[in-house]
Amino acid sequence: MLNVFAQEKELLIIGTMHTVPSVVSHSYKPLLKYAKGYKPEAIFVEDISPEDTLSLKNFTPRFLKLADSVSQVNIIDEQLFQILRAKQLSDMDSCDFSFLANAYLQKRDRANHTYYNYLKTYGTAGSKKPQRRENEDLIFPLAVSMGITELLPVDDHQTEPEYQRAWENAMEAGKEGDNLILVKLIKKDNRNCIWPAMWGNLGKYTNKPETLQRYYEINSCRYVTDPNEYSRAVQQLWDGRNMRIAENIAEQLKKHPYQKSVLIIGAGHVISIKEALAQVYPELKVKLMYD
Repeated sequence: MLNVFAQEKELLIIGTMHTVPSVVSHSYKPLLKYAKGYKPEAIFVEDISPEDTLSLKNFTPRFLKLADSVSQVNIIDEQLFQILRAKQLSDMDSCDFSFLANAYLQKRDRANHTYYNYLKTYGTAGSKKPQRRENEDLIFPLAVSMGITELLPVDDHQTEPEYQRAWENAMEAGKEGDNLILVKLIKKDNRNCIWPAMWGNLGKYTNKPETLQRYYEINSCRYVTDPNEYSRAVQQLWDGRNMRIAENIAEQLKKHPYQKSVLIIGAGHVISIKEALAQVYPELKVKLMYD
């Protein structure tokens, strides 16, 4: 019986741009419309789980320091926290949003701290002007429209310093031909995205199979034709990070009854995570925008 329920579960992965320039400030609109049409019950986001101290230290040390310093002087009213978590967004006011923003800060949960800060500032109606960031223009409005009160952070930065060092070394040690390939890939992307961006379709362009493949090859050094120890390290570290993200997603999906969920994450991760999920959670149906 459990296997039948597991097979019914589905995850849509949407690749996104973390930020966009002001000239294409409405680029998230088509992605938001598409995601709303999917009607997800849960939203997985590219933020770090509060329990992953190593990743917090590596990637968001200032947030970690702030969270821990606040928690040393303030005590969370846990009973009120649980009461508010059970409420619908429409039944909360700005004081509730403020309390939850502070509570999630003390719990080291940056995803939900920023979500409730957004709600405290703009309310459930949202910002009237585009903020040009994936959180404010895509993830948070989607969560509000679906009545979702808690985001699910699944990112991993446990090997961030090693990945950055390997990438820098790979660039320095790369053969001229491989460096030229990288330059061409980046130029091709810059050239190909112009018209879609100007017509408001940058998000759709970002999720095209050929675009996802290009980002996948760049981020993992798979474009390299003459691999060295550093480019191989980049590939291994990139795949390892995405495998751990996939494991975090699988763990959450197996614990909760969500049947339809969405992962909104940087487009360079999409292919790696889909491949990793096929290994760690083969029963899960994974969809991309252009499937």
